[in-house]
Amino acid sequence: MNFQAYTASGRTFSSAEQAAAWEAYIQQDEYLSQHRGEYAVRGAVFLPMVFRTDLSVSQDIFKSIAGRRNSLQFRVDIANFGNLLNSDWGVGQRLINAQPLTTPSADASGRMQYRLRAVNNELMTKSLETTAGFSDVYSVMFSLRYQF
Repeated sequence: MNFQAYTASGRTFSSAEQAAAWEAYIQQDEYLSQHRGEYAVRGAVFLPMVFRTDLSVSQDIFKSIAGRRNSLQFRVDIANFGNLLNSDWGVGQRLINAQPLTTPSADASGRMQYRLRAVNNELMTKSLETTAGFSDVYSVMFSLRYQF
């Protein structure tokens, strides 16, 4: 790869820095490291599967009052229960950027020059990052219901 040095947000990224980051990017990605030098096949890579488990526990208490059946239900609902047990479980991942290389240009001899994309003023070295949404953490809801 022929990388072009460039400056972004006051920081200059040399060709050697970009080449080293690109190598790290390829090595950490299972698909890219196994298909080096080939064209990437459309639809060959999927985001990792996320397994989430919800848990619900309820207890009913019955009592007859004035000839009518009354019940009190106590309930606990835990969304993403696995994350309650282990903070690495039930957490999704997303692509940092689907295009790690910016639009190429040609140098004076006609060779293509590339730039490795910088994210947060750092060169990309990994393809996935952990998501940080509401569904990635557990939540607990307590409820009490009275029926008469």
